[in-house]
Amino acid sequence: MDLRVREMIDHHEIRKVLALYCHACDRGDAKLMASVYAGADSFDDHGLVQASGPDYAVRMTANIRERTEAVWHVLGQSLITVDGDSAGAETFFLGFMRLKPIDGVAKLNQLAGRFVDRFARIGGAWKIRHRTCIRDTSITLRVEEDMQAGYGLKPGTRGADDLGAALIGIAHRQ
Repeated sequence: MDLRVREMIDHHEIRKVLALYCHACDRGDAKLMASVYAGADSFDDHGLVQASGPDYAVRMTANIRERTEAVWHVLGQSLITVDGDSAGAETFFLGFMRLKPIDGVAKLNQLAGRFVDRFARIGGAWKIRHRTCIRDTSITLRVEEDMQAGYGLKPGTRGADDLGAALIGIAHRQ
């Protein structure tokens, strides 16, 4: 196979892993999130939560479900280098978290940062071997009003009844 074609396929597959991670995080799906990591010897450093990939997935999704009403990630550009069955990637992201009200006050946390990842190709599939989440900037705002809430838009959910999950065929698990 032409090396350029192989590189394009590798980049595409790595970006799919990045998107799957964000989807699992946003939906609070620990099993799906754990599936993107290279097993028990992988590691994720997200500041307050630092653990092996599978343990990180369980702990982080529990935090998400306990503390937030909704979470969304938007991925930006990824710079990816592939060397055989290893790869490095720096991916810019925006994260939005609507926090559950504390003392009657809802808040929206916005985080701009980067995922700095080392990937390994294991059994033909790319997996995250080591991740460090970098915070470039963040802000937390009080939610004073939500004008869109009354406009008849379908609500998002974290369960199997979510329209997006149903369309792409992902049955969410907790």
